[in-house]
Amino acid sequence: MCYRKAVIYYLSGTGNSFRVSCWMAQHASDSGVDVKMVSVNDAEPVRELDASTETLLALVFPTHGFTAPWHMIKFALRLPRRRPTHAFCLATRAGLRLGRLYPPGISGSATFLIALILFLKGYRVRGTAATDMPSNWYSLHPIQGEKSVEQIRKRAKVRTRTSMARILDGRRLWFTWNNLYEVILGILLSYISFLYLIKGRFFLAKLFFANRNCDGCGICATNCPVGAIDMKGSGVKWPFWRYNCESCMKCAAFCPQNAIEAGHSWAAILIYIVVFPATGFLLVLLATYLPTGDWSGNSTLVFVLEFILFYPVLYLSYFVFSRLLRVSPINRLFSLTTFTHLPSWGRYREPETRLKDLRSSKK
Repeated sequence: MCYRKAVIYYLSGTGNSFRVSCWMAQHASDSGVDVKMVSVNDAEPVRELDASTETLLALVFPTHGFTAPWHMIKFALRLPRRRPTHAFCLATRAGLRLGRLYPPGISGSATFLIALILFLKGYRVRGTAATDMPSNWYSLHPIQGEKSVEQIRKRAKVRTRTSMARILDGRRLWFTWNNLYEVILGILLSYISFLYLIKGRFFLAKLFFANRNCDGCGICATNCPVGAIDMKGSGVKWPFWRYNCESCMKCAAFCPQNAIEAGHSWAAILIYIVVFPATGFLLVLLATYLPTGDWSGNSTLVFVLEFILFYPVLYLSYFVFSRLLRVSPINRLFSLTTFTHLPSWGRYREPETRLKDLRSSKK
């Protein structure tokens, strides 16, 4: 045993990363290590981390867009420099069960990006790992049944404890088949990850809306890990998702009324009717104020303008959409034309995790 103390910082929406952190902490505690688990929203790393080779820093977080969530990237960048301190990164990724098959999820560049930040800040990074937990991305697919969820969790627990055991024994966790798999896919999917960080996550944030079951309780806004939900409106207030939403699905998972939808019909409208045509129209208007010449043939200039205009067009579109949803027939139309409204579609939250487990002490 080479560590006396371990500090596990976690970022979690529906509880997957929290549960994996609990398994890691339990194994470390059973091994005689003094363990502290801290949400990144409650973290005070200057006080909590010792500049010692006997201290292990572990970062546990979900995978978003085949890379690390922006919130975790910012947290890693804020960490103090601790040259002697050892570090370990673990990402949870979307696990599925198809009959007897358990196709692996893809964390891509997630752990390597955070590990690189830690390395540049002087930490001695001992390795990276990924664990498949039940997929919570109800925007894309229906949630799996209880039996599949439990089987995926059992496999994840064994894998997590095995990875933690190797790190606590002083061994490195770099040259593994899993890391080779992730390196290859991380490189191949790097373009998607980059677009996700600069555009995709903002688009996904504007797909959420509340159906008529919403009673304005504000649980979603109060418990959002990144403070991305505002309650707006006169009378009964409804949630409004801001740009900094990480699509962690916590709001949908813990809504007592199952009121939060991810609008598929709205996504189609946003892509094919609103965002691209509206951006193109604004480009035509701006052409009158640009220097003379064939600016439309300048692909770099067009890309920059489209990039800049994307955000205000997206925001204005969602602002109008959120107001229209106050009209009952319109709300019902969009609710009935999204898959997430189907009773069989479901919502996911980690079975052993309760909302109070994930609440920040600073709220």
